[in-house]
Amino acid sequence: MSGSVYSASLSAALNDYWQALERRWTRDAGQTLRGGTSQIDGAPEPARWQVPPESRGHLTTCPVVAWAVADSTPANRPSAPCDGWSVPDAKYVECRAADVFSQVGDWAWAKRDQLAAAIPDLAGGPELSSLDDARQSLLKVDGTMRPDGSVDAYTLPGMVEKLSVRDDGNNNRAWLAGWTGLAADSLKGGFLSTVGPTLKNQSVLVRWLANCYSLRATTIQATRNNILELIARATGELFETAPVPAKEAPKAKVAVNAASQAWGIATTVAKALGEKAPGSVGEALNLIGFVVDVVANVGEAKTNEGLRFPQLSGFFAHLDPAVRALHTDLDEAEADYQKAITAVGQRIAGVDHKVLELYDFTKSSPDGDDSDPSASGRFAVDVVVVMEIAQHCYDAAEIYSGLLSKVAEASYADGQLVGRGAVPTAADTALIALREDIESFFQKTTARYLMAADRIKKAAEKYAASDAEQKARLKAAIADWHDTGEDRKGAKVDLDPRKEGVQH
Repeated sequence: MSGSVYSASLSAALNDYWQALERRWTRDAGQTLRGGTSQIDGAPEPARWQVPPESRGHLTTCPVVAWAVADSTPANRPSAPCDGWSVPDAKYVECRAADVFSQVGDWAWAKRDQLAAAIPDLAGGPELSSLDDARQSLLKVDGTMRPDGSVDAYTLPGMVEKLSVRDDGNNNRAWLAGWTGLAADSLKGGFLSTVGPTLKNQSVLVRWLANCYSLRATTIQATRNNILELIARATGELFETAPVPAKEAPKAKVAVNAASQAWGIATTVAKALGEKAPGSVGEALNLIGFVVDVVANVGEAKTNEGLRFPQLSGFFAHLDPAVRALHTDLDEAEADYQKAITAVGQRIAGVDHKVLELYDFTKSSPDGDDSDPSASGRFAVDVVVVMEIAQHCYDAAEIYSGLLSKVAEASYADGQLVGRGAVPTAADTALIALREDIESFFQKTTARYLMAADRIKKAAEKYAASDAEQKARLKAAIADWHDTGEDRKGAKVDLDPRKEGVQH
């Protein structure tokens, strides 16, 4: 829902409230004047006309007062001013009832403005569609990282499964047997041991990140709905008869509470990595439509004794804490939003980055564990197998490059991460930082798959340089790469997701 749609709905709801309040207050003022006094209940100031004793009899038959008591709709207001003719006294007296009713209209408008200023200021933003776009983009990333059904060799999970080296006896023995020695052992114990955990943890992270955007959108949307529901309810309560019918809790308010409960801060968020993340907090709610028929709510003229709030002062005293409760509910939801982001950030800080962004080759000694095998001959090499490993790394880098772009798309919603008054909260700023951290994990993962592919390919070329048979096999493998386009895979990988022309 756009901010402009909410602003228009809010303005319409406030106008309904103002019109209903003016009508109710006008009727009350008419009843008060008919009783011979200008002491109008709920008035913020004295009436401009204090009824003189000689005018009291006139007010019992004054046509303007009669309109106020029996009708009070602006459309039926008498067009001609009262001439002050007093039927009981058969004489002309002072009558400024119309002036009093005009003042009542000013009071009602001031109350409208007062209510508009008192509710949480969410009219200027955010645009919830942008937050939902960010969420959808992240969920697409998650879907690519853990597709439903069987793991296909050409999907990212399938490639990672083929590359992954674990201690649980996974079935990669075919290529393991095709490459042994120091270099192979280094690859198995370093880089390839991190591809599986990295994929799993990143999938959890993007789900949590998507939920953070959903929680922000749901909090704003639910509060907006609560505001509109409160104004509509208050409008109806101006003419509501006693006793008060039982009411169910507003759906939107439940949505705020549900958003808080779904996160289960103490027991669920703290397990963020390596655990099953909860499902989405929920799509942004549809704006609740509140239609108030002011005329229908008034109906026949009746004495205030039959109303839930016979005195407007009591109504205003009832409305004030309800408005404050809107702020309390929003504050609680914002606090849960902050806790969720903080918990995920703390969890990330406690995890080794090699299972968030792959093993870092740059921290290995150039002459150490990732060097070529020694000349002792205690190794076996099939360059076709080595090239196949490189091919999987190139393929993974290309897929990750596309995922990196999708994660970066969430940044388009940065300007919509705001709270009251369209001002970012500390949690909004923290969410942007969290998204940037996760984006950096994907960027480094892409780069490290590309680096691994280049290094493994280079290793195959070195092996082939000293063995004629391996050289021939390498030549055939490279020819196959050329025919299938694999030799151009690395060129398709871009580490800058915001550069023009990068795949999305």
